[in-house]
Amino acid sequence: MTLHLTPAGTIHAVLAMFCIAVGLIQLLRPKRGPTHRARGYAFAYAALVADGTAMLVYRFTGQFNIFHVGAIVNFVFVVLAIVPLLRNPRPANWKLQHYHFIAWSYVGLIAAAVTELIVRTSHLATMDLAWAVTSVTAITVTAIGYVLIERYRPPSPPSPGGSIPRDGAPI
Repeated sequence: MTLHLTPAGTIHAVLAMFCIAVGLIQLLRPKRGPTHRARGYAFAYAALVADGTAMLVYRFTGQFNIFHVGAIVNFVFVVLAIVPLLRNPRPANWKLQHYHFIAWSYVGLIAAAVTELIVRTSHLATMDLAWAVTSVTAITVTAIGYVLIERYRPPSPPSPGGSIPRDGAPI
């Protein structure tokens, strides 16, 4: 199978694969220190450029489509993940904000990658079938992502009136 990518498509694909690798390392490694920060900025900058170049890729349908919307949403999520880190002082819930936005950015990236893999390799008979299969796949990846994000989210910061755990029961 040969891929015929435009220069923008090549940049997009390379940076997206880079983000998949760096994001996986970020998920598996400790969440503090200069190394985490450096990988995080590498992920963020690469994701922002990959999302930008996605706006230049139209080969699949020839027009603006749901993949472009996904790139815009991902761009916003990456920005919203970084903003709490740059504020001084950081808001009380900065870790939770950062975690949720960057985690959803990564889930979107994986959903897009799986969708791209299906579109490029399956040779589905009709465009309707391609959209149906990729929609079901993206929904499945998103549902799995939701479960994992909720399972591994950091604890909420204590409220000013006392500490309340995630399940809402008073201590």
